[in-house]
Amino acid sequence: MNARQMKKCLKRQIDKLQSDNDLMRRIIADSPKMQELYDVYTQHAVHTTVPFQEFKAKRMTPIYMADVEGIIEHTKQAVAKDLFEDIKDNITYEVNVEPRAASITASIFVGSDE
Repeated sequence: MNARQMKKCLKRQIDKLQSDNDLMRRIIADSPKMQELYDVYTQHAVHTTVPFQEFKAKRMTPIYMADVEGIIEHTKQAVAKDLFEDIKDNITYEVNVEPRAASITASIFVGSDE
């Protein structure tokens, strides 16, 4: 393929891409939701680092009670309650009331702004 033919082939490809691009713009212009999605996909992603904070809670059980299942289970629940006290201000709740039952979704992202 010589340079003239290659240039002609590339021009056809560019024309096809521009035609496809115009069609997409017309489709997107009809719907604000599509415009929003297009903006999300075409904008460059910004990567930032977020330092995370680790929360820990610890309870000790006596050595002579270490093999008792009930004591270990009780201690696990106590540690979870201690941990909850540390993170409860960072939990967000979403309440959905449905005709038959209500549901509550809790979520947490633990990162620090420091």
